[in-house]
Amino acid sequence: MKAPGRKRGSESKTAEETGKKARDANRPRGRPSSKRVDQALAEAAVDEFVLRGYHGMSMESIAARAGVSKISLYRRWSSKLAVTTEVFRILSATRILEDQGSLEADIHFLVKQSTGSGRAKSAAKLVMRTMGEISGSPALLASYREHLLAPRMEQLRAVVERARARGELRSGVPVEIACALIAGPLFLYYLALLAEVEMDLPGDLAAHVTRLILRGIGA
Repeated sequence: MKAPGRKRGSESKTAEETGKKARDANRPRGRPSSKRVDQALAEAAVDEFVLRGYHGMSMESIAARAGVSKISLYRRWSSKLAVTTEVFRILSATRILEDQGSLEADIHFLVKQSTGSGRAKSAAKLVMRTMGEISGSPALLASYREHLLAPRMEQLRAVVERARARGELRSGVPVEIACALIAGPLFLYYLALLAEVEMDLPGDLAAHVTRLILRGIGA
């Protein structure tokens, strides 16, 4: 009488294991796929914005570039403005610059980072594209100010305030003016780069620009 009982228990256990395997096999593997889709869409959104701008890109073109369906795109972002806001968030992944030890080293690091990269032209295109796009759209301007401009300005302010605390900032120079003198040459460089203006630049551009900025704001 015991043997049949064990057999029924074994059969029951086998059936349960089989059912579990079937459920595991049919369970949607959404998380890894979702992360890949998120990454593909984020990269496609940035590329489309740089290439076509806010008015030229479309939800369809972003989805096509990412190789996903429009449904997947709309699940994440409900509109082109929402996509562009996400682009600004991605591009503003700007942390407070690690202290390089001095105002000169901080500025040199920032300039080198902005001009010495192979992606400088893409960055230039993005900056100029953004300037043209935001001028006619209050909503886009607000998004740009909050998610891209404000974090970048906060980074510059941190550099300037550190310099002031170390006594490296010229007396009477307002923080915002000092920030503008650091950012201004980079903006002009991007403009010239994008316009493909012929420039006779020194070999160590970052060092030259740094020295000139320090003449204006350094103690």
